[in-house]
Amino acid sequence: MFLILLMQLLYGCTFTISKILISFASPMYVIGIRMTLAGGVLSALALIFTKNRHRFDRLSKWHLAQVSFFGICLPYLLRYWSLQYLPVIKTAIIYNTAPFASFIFSYFLLKERSSWRKWLGLGIGFVAILPVLMAGRDLGKHAISFLSWPEIAMIVAVFSFSYSWVVMKKLVMRTQASPFIINGIVMFFGGLLALLASFTLETNHVIRQPKEFMLWLLLIMLITNVICYNLYTYLLNKHSATLLSLAGLAAPVSAAITSWFYFGEKLTWDTAASGILVLVAFCVFYYEELKHASEAIQKAAHDADVADAIEKKR
Repeated sequence: MFLILLMQLLYGCTFTISKILISFASPMYVIGIRMTLAGGVLSALALIFTKNRHRFDRLSKWHLAQVSFFGICLPYLLRYWSLQYLPVIKTAIIYNTAPFASFIFSYFLLKERSSWRKWLGLGIGFVAILPVLMAGRDLGKHAISFLSWPEIAMIVAVFSFSYSWVVMKKLVMRTQASPFIINGIVMFFGGLLALLASFTLETNHVIRQPKEFMLWLLLIMLITNVICYNLYTYLLNKHSATLLSLAGLAAPVSAAITSWFYFGEKLTWDTAASGILVLVAFCVFYYEELKHASEAIQKAAHDADVADAIEKKR
């Protein structure tokens, strides 16, 4: 549980850093530089330190292509665009509604089944998001119902990102490849797609204050591309995709602190209430996850004892 929460608290800081980065350059250009550079570094490290050269079959290559687009290019482009118009804390909370999308994809694609306690945890998490989602809403001509276009873009990013992690879990289970190899490939090609979009759709490719930009870029690459992504891939082998996504609801805590410190964004009552309910939802869901893991261990131990008894009789 400690590793899950640590990963998400670190990840929450990147929302503030992302908003800082787009003050130096256009959003698509920033994503392209960040992901291509990070993917190249991870791939190089994998080639240096990994002895086995993994070969991907046709289906695995299709999975890699999906994760590159739906996990890197599309969600980050939408997220960075939305950050230009939304507060950091609101962006973080909307982005971390991923458990609900992750649950839907896991239910249909991975055939994961959930108990009533997991449904309860997801329900509490959904209720926790509503106050922040509806607070300070823009009801102008660019809104649908109570959602503005930046909020809609964030919701699309959530579903895209959640789908990619379900595909990523399939890829990890199928190939057993190193997280460095997989993440290096998808980040590099996702970054190339973002650069292609940037040079197609954006006109300004100038980086203001390059030295300061590089410092923030290296920091966010270290936190997200090196620590969080590889830790997430490692934890996918131990926990469900829905649990890891639900833990992401803790990320807005660090996002709120860092955005207050750097941008002066205030922590409102609805944000605080959402944070408390999110932790409750996480605890409910995590308790059920531990219970299932314990039952699986006990069953495995029982099966081993039975097998030993049969072997002795022979």
